[in-house]
Amino acid sequence: MKKPANRFEWMIALRFLLRGRAQTLLIVLGIAVGVAVQFFLSALISGLQVSLIDNTIGAAPHLLALPADRLPAGAFMGGGAERRDSGRVLIDERTEIQSWQTYVDDLRRDRRVLRASPVANGQGFIERGGAVIAVIVKGLVAPDGLDIYKIREKTVAGAPELASDTALLGQRIAERLTLAVGDKFVLRNDRGGRLVMRVGAVFDLGAAAGNDLLAAPMDQVRSFFAIGGVSAVEAQVRDVFAAEEVARDHGRQYARVKLESWQERNRQLLTGLRSQSTSSVTIQFFVIVSISLAIASVLGIAAVQKQRQLGILKAMGTSDRSASRIFVIQGLLLGGIGSLLGLGLGLLMGWGFVAGTDAAFGLEISARTLLTPIALALAAAVTASTIPARKAAALSPIEVIRNG
Repeated sequence: MKKPANRFEWMIALRFLLRGRAQTLLIVLGIAVGVAVQFFLSALISGLQVSLIDNTIGAAPHLLALPADRLPAGAFMGGGAERRDSGRVLIDERTEIQSWQTYVDDLRRDRRVLRASPVANGQGFIERGGAVIAVIVKGLVAPDGLDIYKIREKTVAGAPELASDTALLGQRIAERLTLAVGDKFVLRNDRGGRLVMRVGAVFDLGAAAGNDLLAAPMDQVRSFFAIGGVSAVEAQVRDVFAAEEVARDHGRQYARVKLESWQERNRQLLTGLRSQSTSSVTIQFFVIVSISLAIASVLGIAAVQKQRQLGILKAMGTSDRSASRIFVIQGLLLGGIGSLLGLGLGLLMGWGFVAGTDAAFGLEISARTLLTPIALALAAAVTASTIPARKAAALSPIEVIRNG
């Protein structure tokens, strides 16, 4: 239960704000606009980042285990000891990963890894009628291999099942060769081998590179391209920004394969994302500074205007601490009301942006984007109110009454 003195401070603070309605309204509007700008920018940039990540690496592996760079024979040997990965003796890796199941199992045991799957890559040619086009062939294993590329989720025709002599085609290839589900074509490799395949499904990954893929069962691709092991082990992690850490942790254990994260392979994208975040934080910082200065100036003027009333209150027994708390409460009220109004204004701005533009991305509305501007506005309001609070605490009732 609140103390009577506490209720008295809230009553006086509220009365001071109501007596100066014009000033109170202006500062509340200022806080509201600042919070709205903060929320809108945060949600906008977060939405843009989510869209960029989804379009670039959402339907791609976040982590690759690749055959290590070739070194001279015996470079890893020392004292006759065999090379080891994670304490196990493995066969020597060359241009392919022979012991791929070990790496798949290791990655799947990591709780940070969402899925891991081997893949066999090849460069082939599709022949249909008189047309011949180059195609990237990926040998995948269900279900993880299909889920890494979101093939099942983004299938536009057919059934995305990996079956013998059945291929899953990217939409761009299907359109160029006018292939539909059930049509047959010839797949040729660089050694002259030919394989008649049927279109089982057509998918649209939303990117030109992804839509130039041909996916087939891994064992069939390995046999067709004479791949003894696998070309790589691909993985996706639960938090895309943790991929580099996962690669570093597992990379310490492996000598025969190298691990590459999407951050390492997309440095320009990572730099762009960091620049966006930095610009957002910079803008929000200056908005908070503006709010703080506005609150401090308005409450400072109020402290001067209310000197006589404060002097009388202190002469009647109001303590210095209680007098200072009156202005802190005013700052809290201004920040709370202004931030709630600003959140509503920010949501309205976001709705208008989504409805009135043809942007390929939306706003990312989450607990962080909703609560952070409110918390910052409240902190700024309370902090700014400490300046007039100190003046109120240092006020001498005798001097105020004597000077009128």
